[in-house]
Amino acid sequence: MAHDEVETAFEIAPDTPLPDLTGLPGVARVERQDADRLVATYWDSPRLDLARAGVSLRRRTGGHDAGWHLKVPLGSDDAGRRRAEHRVDGAPTTPPDELVALVRSRVRDAALVPVVELVTTRATTLLLDDQGAVLAELADDVVEARAPRDVGDDRGDAGTRATADAADLPRWREWEVELVTGDDDLLAAAGSALARAGGAPRAESKLQRALGPAIPAPAAREPADGTAAEAVRARVARDVERLLAAETGVRLGDDEAVHDARVAARRLRATLGVFRPVVDRAVTEPVRAELREVARVLGAARDPHVEQAALVERLAAEPVELVLGPVERRVVDDRSAARDAALARAVTLLDSPEHLRLLATLDAWATTLPRGPRADDAAEEVLPRRVARAWRRLERRAEEAEQAAGDARDTARHEVRKAARRARYAATTAALVVGGPARRSASRAHDVQDVLGRQQDTVVRRETLRRLGVQAHLDGENAFTFGRLHALEQSAADAAERAALRAVRRALAPGHRSWTA
Repeated sequence: MAHDEVETAFEIAPDTPLPDLTGLPGVARVERQDADRLVATYWDSPRLDLARAGVSLRRRTGGHDAGWHLKVPLGSDDAGRRRAEHRVDGAPTTPPDELVALVRSRVRDAALVPVVELVTTRATTLLLDDQGAVLAELADDVVEARAPRDVGDDRGDAGTRATADAADLPRWREWEVELVTGDDDLLAAAGSALARAGGAPRAESKLQRALGPAIPAPAAREPADGTAAEAVRARVARDVERLLAAETGVRLGDDEAVHDARVAARRLRATLGVFRPVVDRAVTEPVRAELREVARVLGAARDPHVEQAALVERLAAEPVELVLGPVERRVVDDRSAARDAALARAVTLLDSPEHLRLLATLDAWATTLPRGPRADDAAEEVLPRRVARAWRRLERRAEEAEQAAGDARDTARHEVRKAARRARYAATTAALVVGGPARRSASRAHDVQDVLGRQQDTVVRRETLRRLGVQAHLDGENAFTFGRLHALEQSAADAAERAALRAVRRALAPGHRSWTA
């Protein structure tokens, strides 16, 4: 079972009284529940890879949701914490395989072990609307961190299997508000009321609060100095984290996560390629080849989903009298089957020893890059020049596309798109040093990439429609609608090509790239 958890937390003094919350938006009354004693054993790698990423894997006894819980960050906001929570039953001695699989990219081949035990005395207050529906739950928790007990012992007694000095483990009290059917306005109002009552806002989880400085710091996402190596490393760190975060969603079949993972792989590959003098090419080039394969496999899983959505949307806009036969069913069945098969191949790749070794390498590079001959040079000198090379490649590809004819034009325009993507990612990296001018150049390259992407999508969709139309005809169905959709896609391709000419001219204008000189 999985659901999104939205909550906010405050650490408070032991004797602070709980404020009256009946005046909050939509809250008609509050209802206090009997106190529970919750015992949660948290598991992690010996390196605390999960805690470092803000992920928690625990087995809890007591309360209404006893069992195994995996919490994965969905992103932060001003009001509190947002996480996807996955719950399953399972034996107390070993984390369930389905949860371990979701964090495999984080822990890779490391064994999971108990790292801390939290004993919580929880007094729950329900915030109810005038119909009695639960809007939110407020937990008043007294938390004691302990060294982990013997695995399999559910009595709640402290064990001797300590992985930390018990004297260093804290005890604290906190208030935690979790939305049930309420909205963000209620969460914000509750947070304000609790802060006025003496609560100190806390963004970290209970696990992070318990382990404190034992958790390794994440790789810095800003350059530590002005060297080229630090600028490139910071870009790598951002995209490595994006890749690691997305792989959980890929394993769950989340199409947006597939997209995010593919973008991260492409960005990493482009960064290591454009800024070759900054890194050790002998080490990075094999990794770039692996990243290219990762992006290809993820693209094969993403593209059928996008294609299906576009064709179904176009079909829905057609007059009903022009839709002859089970066109939508054929499109959905065909593209869904392609997507599912490709997604299975992607998950197989993610689980492969080679991919896990790749992630370990990238994770290490997020902290320390393999250094090339220009690593110690000033970023403001090296990066703009390397970006200029990427834009010159875009210029060459654009000239080649202008000269191409017939079927070769589609291939040439696709090469322009790839060059624009490379130039965009290069400028995005340089923006860490250059700022606004580089971001504006990246935006112009993105416009080229976007419009040529739409044109390339029509190429793929036309081939799918031709194939499905032929199959419909062979099966004795009327293929008229497939031909009509094919013509509409051709019209969309012509419009995209006209827009691409404008976008390319704007991108290749020299003025916005003066910072690369």
